[in-house]
Amino acid sequence: MKHIKYILLLCLGLFMACTDLDIPPKNIIGDPEIFGTTEGTMSYIARMYSRLPMEDFRYNYEKSGLFNNADTKYKQQSGLTGEALGRDTKGAEAESASYWDAAYSAIRDANLFIETLPKYASAHSQANYNTYLAEAYFIRAFLYYSLVKRYGGVPKVDFVIDYPASVDVEGTKLFRDSEEAIWDLIASDLDYAITNLPKTNQKGRANRYVAAAFKSRTMLHAGSIAKYNTISEEYNGIRICGIPSTRANDYFKAAYEASKILDETTAYGLYEAEWADGDKTAQTTNFVNIFLKDTKENIFVRYFKNPESVHNFDDSAQPMQTSTGGNNSEICPTLDFVEMFDGIDKDSNGKFKNLDSNGKYLLYNSPLDAFANSEPRLRATVILPMDQFKGKTIDLRRGIWTGTVGTGISPLMPEGSVTDYNVVYGESSNLKLSSDFSFNNQAANAILLKDGVSKMKRAGESGVVSGWDFGNISGFYLRKYLDPNLADNNGNKSSQSWIEIRYAEVLLNRAEAANELFLAGVSTASTGESYREEAFRCINLIRKRAGATLLASSAPLSDINVVRTERRKELAFEHKTYWDLKRWRVIYDEQTNRRYRVLYAFYSTDAEKYFLDSRFMESKAGNNYIFNFDTKNYYQQIPTSEITKNPNCKQNPGY
Repeated sequence: MKHIKYILLLCLGLFMACTDLDIPPKNIIGDPEIFGTTEGTMSYIARMYSRLPMEDFRYNYEKSGLFNNADTKYKQQSGLTGEALGRDTKGAEAESASYWDAAYSAIRDANLFIETLPKYASAHSQANYNTYLAEAYFIRAFLYYSLVKRYGGVPKVDFVIDYPASVDVEGTKLFRDSEEAIWDLIASDLDYAITNLPKTNQKGRANRYVAAAFKSRTMLHAGSIAKYNTISEEYNGIRICGIPSTRANDYFKAAYEASKILDETTAYGLYEAEWADGDKTAQTTNFVNIFLKDTKENIFVRYFKNPESVHNFDDSAQPMQTSTGGNNSEICPTLDFVEMFDGIDKDSNGKFKNLDSNGKYLLYNSPLDAFANSEPRLRATVILPMDQFKGKTIDLRRGIWTGTVGTGISPLMPEGSVTDYNVVYGESSNLKLSSDFSFNNQAANAILLKDGVSKMKRAGESGVVSGWDFGNISGFYLRKYLDPNLADNNGNKSSQSWIEIRYAEVLLNRAEAANELFLAGVSTASTGESYREEAFRCINLIRKRAGATLLASSAPLSDINVVRTERRKELAFEHKTYWDLKRWRVIYDEQTNRRYRVLYAFYSTDAEKYFLDSRFMESKAGNNYIFNFDTKNYYQQIPTSEITKNPNCKQNPGY
């Protein structure tokens, strides 16, 4: 009992920061001590929460176990989606590790709790009993969501398989249930949670509105699979991959109605405490602080605390010049992503405009000038070249042009070129580049400026250099979630909270579900409001807070990509886009021989101004950064070890 109480004390302060809880083996402390006491029950629940497969800062798609990984994170999920480029993410990839055994182990814990707690109901108040049980249902739904979005239909185990006591080994060899059945189990479990959870709960634990928000996410996902998936795999008379298209509207309605439950409360909402109308600086600061403060926007959060529970996000994403050692620059947003935002001058093809009417580079006093009219949400999400971070000007530069300007500077490379600059421009040319940071940082290699006194590093303080090295590779850095007050970012020193669900996502879930229903010919919700107008209202709430131009009417929503693009901008780098692209079944279309684009700043010594070159990503160390998504990865590979153990478990197609 002392051990259980000690665990409880660790958990109460930061409930979900407890990632290494170890409930005493059940043959040492029995069910009465665990389920028949508040301390034991709470410690069990804490352990279940600690095993939730959140794709948070410690998620690593190339590491065994996927979750709760403290190793240096060289590859980022945003490097798989076109949001960013990373030095080590060189093309399309799938999770190289599986989430199967750990999932079913955690599901067994939830099932055991659901079956056993009722035997000890009298040991708890009715309110606590209802909460505990509903949390277990919520947790089970979360676990099955992590399975079904990866594998489709999986064995549905909603009871304890008592092997070997009452079930022999053959009884453990279960067939996969239909994908539809798993989504319906998730809906059922979340309905139970919504009905029985309290409206408020300890931070890091589920309440009624957490469950409703999560249901809006899961049912939206299910509706997308029903509508857009074309893969159909049957086994043993069961459709294990895919959902009948006739169910799409059912799921979209469920997502919409779940999101509306949050209208009951004012406890959650968009964070706008630092927002001011017409003030871009205030709007930028407001958006930055969504991810650094504990605000009303946070619905479901995993809390970290230094030194007990930390992560290494700042180590991976830090600009090179603010890094204190270790890793850096693994998340470099693409120009393709940046171009999604409002207020950037674009050409007739919708691409960043960097040339004048004569085909010469536009010149700027600072690269920031090119983004002066962009929506503040962009500057809060991305560190633009020469913007401020940690009191420093983030010096992003690809090179220095020492030639005369004359009638203008012509494009350095032909349009569409994939050739590296250093292949074309040698040291004797007018374009001065750095091969690596060792070369760049030598005083002798700095370039003398027009005043005849000042010198400038060719690749700035953060890159970009020509060779394989640390530093930036796209011309942009990520700002979202970076801690500007962290003095030492070398290794596992970060303690920002991971926001698993925030209110903006709920609005976007509602908007997308409503718009899908409208486009399917369903105009009015059961509560009487117009689906299209509600989608329009939600999108404009998001855009207003972002500082973007409001939609003048709902007419643009006839294009589903208007809603999708808003989602991609708002939820960028929150580990949502990868699954969105998969559920929409568009990632193959986006990633077929795809090269993502970058924007490099160059300084002209003659003009004493900057110009910006937009181009495809250069190769690094022979890697061309060409992305080709394999459609078999819409349904991921079930571990071969599981197929060997259980031949009734049919492998997904393509493996």
